[in-house]
Amino acid sequence: MINLARWFKFIEETNPEITTTLPERPAKDEKKTRDEGGNYDIGLQDAGDGVVTRFPPEPSGYLHIGHAKAALLNDYFAHTKYKGTLILRFDDTNPLKEKQEFQDSIIEDLALMGIKADKKTHTSDYFQGLYEYCIRMIKEGNAY
Repeated sequence: MINLARWFKFIEETNPEITTTLPERPAKDEKKTRDEGGNYDIGLQDAGDGVVTRFPPEPSGYLHIGHAKAALLNDYFAHTKYKGTLILRFDDTNPLKEKQEFQDSIIEDLALMGIKADKKTHTSDYFQGLYEYCIRMIKEGNAY
């Protein structure tokens, strides 16, 4: 921490033109409520109850803020808005980078955010079925 403080002091002293004071934040309007800000209600049409969402992280690293946003949105639509199902599907298609440590960390981080998937799967769970479907399409002349 001391190195960081020393760095900022150096930057301020050697570049006075970039040192500015931030404007005062306006006082909060006491009448506003939390719900008047942004919300997740984006108007999914004909979704009804029973919607299924999927959060597909690759277990090759730890979650970041973009993952958190996607996970929270998927959890909201599956569990709060539409009383559906959230699938945690690990995208395990890059085995050289993936580790059990990252998979465990992802599950733990989701729990810390209050997110519990209804079902956990892996992309590789579907490889055999996809392979068979591809062979069928080729034999039927619908693919090559």
